[in-house]
Amino acid sequence: MNLFSYDSLFSRFLYFVADIVVLHVMWVIYSLPIITIGASTTALYYSCMKRIRTGEGYAARNFHRSFCQNFRQSTLIWIGLVLVGLFFTADLRIGMAVNGAIGKFMLIGCSVFLIPYLLLCIYIFPVQAKFENKIFDNIKNALIMSLRHFPCSLLLIAIYATFILLSLSFPPLIGLLICCGAGLIGYVSSNIFVFIFRKYIPDELENDLEASGGIRP
Repeated sequence: MNLFSYDSLFSRFLYFVADIVVLHVMWVIYSLPIITIGASTTALYYSCMKRIRTGEGYAARNFHRSFCQNFRQSTLIWIGLVLVGLFFTADLRIGMAVNGAIGKFMLIGCSVFLIPYLLLCIYIFPVQAKFENKIFDNIKNALIMSLRHFPCSLLLIAIYATFILLSLSFPPLIGLLICCGAGLIGYVSSNIFVFIFRKYIPDELENDLEASGGIRP
């Protein structure tokens, strides 16, 4: 087979790298207003999961379409998460500054609610990208999924933590993350979300195999 033919492993790898870079650049550009980070993150996960499921290209088109479709809900979710995060930050700082039982109570209370908040941050935008529901329903489902599939949640945390730690301890990785960080992290974690979501959509695997021309093993 010709090394540069469309179906060669080398060509498919180049297309994959190009899509990862494109998604990273689009995520950065669409996130620049800051308030749109939620919508751009939803679009990133939608495009990554679409590519994983069916091998479909058109990363830029899928990203833009999802960004427009989910803009309102994802933006409201993002604003809510930021406000809650600011509340937790203030609560932790006050708790550390206050001596005695009150300070300890504030720290313990904040720590208890911080765990589901972090799990929600991990799951909510992939859930928003996948399921067409009201905001409250997607928040509820994201929390339920994060607990029901807790081993996967731990794996996701480990993936994000690994990228953070490697970027701090291995400077050359910073250059890679600058070029394609969002796309790479989104793609790696999307594999786990595809695995989770298929448990709630029984016919998805068959439909994806048909769409991609694959054969069930």
